Amino acid sequence: MTPSATAAPAATTQVLKVVNEFYESNPFPGFNPGKYETRRDLVARASWYGKMIDAEIPYGASVIDVGCGTGQLPCFLALKDRRVMGVDYSQHSLDLARTLASRLALKNVEFRRVNILDWDMPPRAFDYVFCNGVLHHTSDPYKGFQNLVAITKPGGFVVVGLYNRYGRLMLLIRRRIVRLLSLFDRKAKDRAIKKQLVELEDDEEKRRTWFADQYEHPHESTHTVAEVLRWFDDNGLDYVSSFPKIELFGAEPKRMFKPRHVAQWRSNPVAHLLVQLTWILTQNAGGGYYVLVGRKRP
Repeated sequence: MTPSATAAPAATTQVLKVVNEFYESNPFPGFNPGKYETRRDLVARASWYGKMIDAEIPYGASVIDVGCGTGQLPCFLALKDRRVMGVDYSQHSLDLARTLASRLALKNVEFRRVNILDWDMPPRAFDYVFCNGVLHHTSDPYKGFQNLVAITKPGGFVVVGLYNRYGRLMLLIRRRIVRLLSLFDRKAKDRAIKKQLVELEDDEEKRRTWFADQYEHPHESTHTVAEVLRWFDDNGLDYVSSFPKIELFGAEPKRMFKPRHVAQWRSNPVAHLLVQLTWILTQNAGGGYYVLVGRKRP
């Protein structure tokens, strides 16, 4: 057996260990349970992303959120009589997710502890497969992606959210600056939070876990649009849409599961590269995070 063949499993185990330890201490996205006393609270606090997909996914659809964290999205999607599953490897996060589902009396959402790189999920079982901000924290993002495709029904949708190699650059720089400033400036973390997605709100737990996820995570990778589109093509997925858009010019898409049809010159490898270069400056708020949507071929 070659050294690389023995090193790969060891590296995989080590990444899983350190990432799991991180999320056991920092369940993400984290929340104060008192914020969700009723189902109305869940609706009121839903993100624009959650509201967009909720408006498009039909009643009765089978949905899985891989890397569901503390479970707000699966619980929200379960409000409309869908069959929803949330899976994660962090037991602490799943405990919070189950507490939330129980508090809101949601019977059609299930949570399971699984490792995306080593699971026994049933093939071709789900109409909608979400994996937001997970693959780039694994030791083998491509294998994880293949596992997502395997559990998707023909004609179903796969939604992956990843850090972009270009869009992430400014945050990586800011991360180093904040680490230095935090040594003598107590408000450096607050300014970093306000600079990005999470405003300075009363939920201290959410602020703490978000800052840890963005500025203190022990393992992450970045991925270009071209790379992920190759994943799509090699695994039988047709590109549908993206957020932000990967096409040159034009408005952002208003629907996630409606295919984007644009001129070839607006959506080709050169166009995608140019768009990503603009993300260095325009995607600071999201830390270079982007979402690609594909549909599994029959």
